[in-house]
Amino acid sequence: MDKLQDIINEKNFISNAVNTIEYGWLIEFMNMKYDKGKYREYIINYLMLHYACRNADTDCVILTEKDLDGTDDEEMLNENYIVLMENGNVNWIRSNHKTRFETPTYEITDEKFIDSVKRLQEISCFVFYNGEERIQRRSLGRVILNATYNCIGEELYFKIIKKHFKDDHKKLISLATSRPCNLKNMII
Repeated sequence: MDKLQDIINEKNFISNAVNTIEYGWLIEFMNMKYDKGKYREYIINYLMLHYACRNADTDCVILTEKDLDGTDDEEMLNENYIVLMENGNVNWIRSNHKTRFETPTYEITDEKFIDSVKRLQEISCFVFYNGEERIQRRSLGRVILNATYNCIGEELYFKIIKKHFKDDHKKLISLATSRPCNLKNMII
């Protein structure tokens, strides 16, 4: 009986969070991260809010376009990259993700995102405050959870995004492609 009650409580929490948390609050929260100099958290929130991506998709190596030219194809398959392009924009290359066989690349022109990437690149990729070079894969979920609004995580972000864009079919198709997931999952 306790397990059933736990499941009911979790479903009620999720439903309540989705119905009370507004997408605009998440955008404000993301911008607050930038204003406070929490650039890794800003990047995580930006990617999740604009592309409805999963946790693992935010685990990226930051490179310059010049650095990327020296990366071999085999190495490319095992990493996601945020690349500072010579034209001043950023490309997000998702090579290591859950459900795709091709490698999608997204050009990002947002000034705060580009500035955040430049600042993180100066200190070497995503750096923990204790000096670790990369987020440990086993710690990724915790790091993402802590970076999100009220520690609600990627799943609730996705549900809030779907709710916000429920009447914008073009955006839902775009998000279903970038996540990626079945379009039916975007509508339900």
